[in-house]
Amino acid sequence: MQLTRHSDYALRLLIHLGRTGDRLVSIASVAAEQDISATHLMKIANGLAHAGMLQAVRGRHGGVRLARDPASINLGDVLDLTEPRCPMVDCTGCRLVRGCDLPGVLDEARRAFMDVVRRYTLADVLRQRGGLP
Repeated sequence: MQLTRHSDYALRLLIHLGRTGDRLVSIASVAAEQDISATHLMKIANGLAHAGMLQAVRGRHGGVRLARDPASINLGDVLDLTEPRCPMVDCTGCRLVRGCDLPGVLDEARRAFMDVVRRYTLADVLRQRGGLP
């Protein structure tokens, strides 16, 4: 299983903001540091702000920062927000579909993956790498 870039960038943004504490950070600076599209990162930040994970401040001296303590931002919630809920395999047109439970196995594996991710918060990730301010 591979996470989408959308999820990867959302997690990078949250980790970056978790390391900067309470100060506002511009999307442009994070995008430049991470070598990713500022436009794409802005869309991601918007989604995280609407979900209550980020606070966005408009204007010349605006930017984004965490809206909550890193310990209250569950990684499973982030992935629920950023990962599409589509099956891991497309069985349309497959001649084996009648005697095959591969989709069921992969769905079970995805649920197990998410169960593990849900055990962690942003604070856990920051602590494991020594990134808390």
